[in-house]
Amino acid sequence: MWLRKTADFLTILAGPAAKLLNSVAAVFLGAMMILTGIDVFLRYVLNSPVPGSFELTEFMMPVVITFGFAYCALEKGHVQVELVTSKLPRRTQAVMNGIACLVFFGLFLLITWQSWIRAKGMMDSGQTSITLAIPVFPFVLAVALGSAALCLVVLRDFFSYLSDAVTR
Repeated sequence: MWLRKTADFLTILAGPAAKLLNSVAAVFLGAMMILTGIDVFLRYVLNSPVPGSFELTEFMMPVVITFGFAYCALEKGHVQVELVTSKLPRRTQAVMNGIACLVFFGLFLLITWQSWIRAKGMMDSGQTSITLAIPVFPFVLAVALGSAALCLVVLRDFFSYLSDAVTR
């Protein structure tokens, strides 16, 4: 059936992208931990903190968060409360999950689009950070990229649930 094939194609597309973004998020998280450790050590031992460490951490945080979204969704690592829905027939569950995916997709498509517009505006204006004068737009683009990857995974889930609803 074409619904299952579409879901499989989106898995081929979204799977490696989600895993790559998650690896980048892990590297950024490690860098944040090292930076924070060094900053705390230097602040309390030598009374000389790392200049701009708070700013760097602030910029790394959206990358860590949004780049992990797609992988979490791919692995079904998010919390689900199925107190009521688990009692419903499988087809009804698939339809409800499909509708939820569609709403979720719309929300994150909106976030992707608005992040892209915001990043373009920041790039055009040349907005930089106060302390280290780092351009801000790449980090807003990271939010757009992470959200776009999540959209692919959620779209895959939508087609998978729709396929389940039709075949049951």
